[in-house]
Amino acid sequence: MPALYDTFLVQEPLRQDPFAVTHNPSDHSTLVVVYNKSSDYFAERDRIRAVEKLQYELGRLYMREGEWEEGLKVLKRLWRGVSWRKEGWWELLGLLTEGVRECARRSGDGKVVLEAEWELMSSSFITTSLGQDYDFSIRLGGMEGLEEPMAIRCEDQFPSPCTYVNIYPSLVDYLFGSSVQCQLRESLPVQITITSHAQSFTAPLTLSQTLISFDGGLKNVCIEHKPESESPPSLDDMQVYDIALDTAFKPMESSFSNRSSSSGDLRGACDLRFPPGRRKVISFKMTPRDSGTARVTSITSKLEAGPRTLAFVVSKTEYLRQEEFYSGSTGGVGRKLAGNNGLNEIRIHPKPPKLQIRLPALRKEYLADETATLDIEIVNEEDDNADVYLEARFLGQADAVPKWSWIGEETLSPSSEDPLSDSKATLSKIRLEQIDQAKGRKVQGTFTARSLPTEAVLEIKALYNLVSEPDTPLSKVFIQDIIFDRPFEATYDFQPRVDPDPWPSYFSTNDDEDGDDGKASAGGLRQLWHCTSRLALFASEPLIIDGADLQAIDVPDGTICSVFTDHPAQSLALAPGSSQKFGFQITVQKCDLDDRRSTTVGFQLRIHWRRQLSEGAPAATTTIQCPDLTIPFGEPRVLASIAGPPTQESSTQAPSTELDNDSNGIIPITYTIENPSTHVLNFAVSMDTSDDFAFSGPKATSVTLVPLGRETVRYRIVPIKRGGWITPNLKVLDTGFQQVLRVWPTGEGMRSEKGGAAVWVEEA
Repeated sequence: MPALYDTFLVQEPLRQDPFAVTHNPSDHSTLVVVYNKSSDYFAERDRIRAVEKLQYELGRLYMREGEWEEGLKVLKRLWRGVSWRKEGWWELLGLLTEGVRECARRSGDGKVVLEAEWELMSSSFITTSLGQDYDFSIRLGGMEGLEEPMAIRCEDQFPSPCTYVNIYPSLVDYLFGSSVQCQLRESLPVQITITSHAQSFTAPLTLSQTLISFDGGLKNVCIEHKPESESPPSLDDMQVYDIALDTAFKPMESSFSNRSSSSGDLRGACDLRFPPGRRKVISFKMTPRDSGTARVTSITSKLEAGPRTLAFVVSKTEYLRQEEFYSGSTGGVGRKLAGNNGLNEIRIHPKPPKLQIRLPALRKEYLADETATLDIEIVNEEDDNADVYLEARFLGQADAVPKWSWIGEETLSPSSEDPLSDSKATLSKIRLEQIDQAKGRKVQGTFTARSLPTEAVLEIKALYNLVSEPDTPLSKVFIQDIIFDRPFEATYDFQPRVDPDPWPSYFSTNDDEDGDDGKASAGGLRQLWHCTSRLALFASEPLIIDGADLQAIDVPDGTICSVFTDHPAQSLALAPGSSQKFGFQITVQKCDLDDRRSTTVGFQLRIHWRRQLSEGAPAATTTIQCPDLTIPFGEPRVLASIAGPPTQESSTQAPSTELDNDSNGIIPITYTIENPSTHVLNFAVSMDTSDDFAFSGPKATSVTLVPLGRETVRYRIVPIKRGGWITPNLKVLDTGFQQVLRVWPTGEGMRSEKGGAAVWVEEA
């Protein structure tokens, strides 16, 4: 009968202390399972240190059993990501690294052996397992099973994160001068520090070359090994080198770094032999070619041992920091605190262009509808001759800004459009001849302003390069705000006029009345109107007005409208703030006699002008919209005019500025009553008395008008008060519709008031 054990209080020996039991093959497999399950258990709970301890014990278990390949898998995986390196547990890390080295040596993995020995060379470890007078170069050349060449990357092959990079035998620091910014095409001081942290019993390390890769406007730099002929300035174990760079060197293979070098990169040389504890500071100067932010992407150091090569790559920015800037001289080594806080990047600002753009004849304001010429002066203040391309355009809404064009220059086509601008205006580009140093060039451009007042931005861009640096593009942008004001404002006064021609008879028609002049070609009613426009100048300088005309732009169908100018056709000078009157005769006629619908006609005033102070200035035309004129063809009306009804000849002449008074100061006024309707209308006419004047004429009368009939009522006004306006209050009542008609003034010296048509009376 098998023995029975009570395990309630005391467990079996294997479970109580697994390492105290003599292992057999079945026990070994059980321990492997226990280690793996325990690791998974603690990993689920983020117990990283417990997991690392169990994995290390599992690797040691494989080593005791002679399973070197399995042990290498476990220990190498742990070695890559162990936290002991970050925590500084160098004794434990040394045991782990030696275990990895032993497993790799027994398994024939020479690459891992070399990586482990590279780390064991660090002075952070206290170990003699490498042996006295250990020479890594000899070890590299004699190691079997290595790929050629072999690349070791700090952040990949070695554990990550590697905050304490001084555990490696080579520490690389990098610094951009003592500032965080520089100008384009200016000399930029750069400094790299390489320090050997190898143990004291190891042989010196000799780097064949070091490649510094940049991202930004800087070229790669390759520093090659060149034994020193004389000792450089030194301080303790630090040596300072100041080297010059050129562009001829054999590129380093692209597998060694994140960014492969090219034949256009820079080359320098200095002594790259590093005994244990030696620090070497290498300084050189570079010239940025592009603006932006330049930074170090990686630093690759290469060792050669016969046909084999090892590259140690550092590409994480936290490794590449230097807190001090060193300078060497015959008197020794000086140091100062870095002004960029150890950052490994620098901002490269575009060099301020010295090409000047000027507008020598720029006006304070430009006027709407004006075609202007603008002089542009380009002055080369650079240190060399310049090839210049010039672009110009107006920025703003495409339908509100003028279009720029060059005078006497060949525009390059097609014009380009700037995708970064909201403006749809295209760039007008020309090529200038080469501008010598300290010389200038003048060009001219022209533009025509829009009709609406607006504010636009003129952008002039010079794209150029110096003759000595054809591959370095430079640019100068000149911005100028330009205001476009409306030069004129106008007021309008529409007054009816009495038609001197007889109206057609309502009771008879005669188709043979058409004259040779074609006046009766339209058989409908006709009305005459007069438009008086007062034009005011709001510009800051005098203008020459060459003329003004009124255009009918919106005439309904079935209506004929013609406009005649009744002011003298001559040029006149208009001063700022002054005004000028212009008169226009308007004739509106219906094509059909039966068409008595009200008609609305639209007008616009066109002013032809030019600048007074500019010789040969181009003429401009400004268009101002006028209010619409509404004409009621089917309604009766009363027209007041001074003296008798005008004749056909007098209607085409310019009105007099003085009243046609007789020698006694009596003012004859004629009231014309029109009936354009198809009804017989009866009107009650009465004249009210006033203290301002006496009158001769009917006090009250009645007028009957047949369809298309007209009748005149005459009065003679004797003013009592002179030197002002008097208003004869004539009332015309349509007895059929009980409507009082409005009395319209029809000439100069008259105006419309609430009581009727007012008349101006001169002083006695």
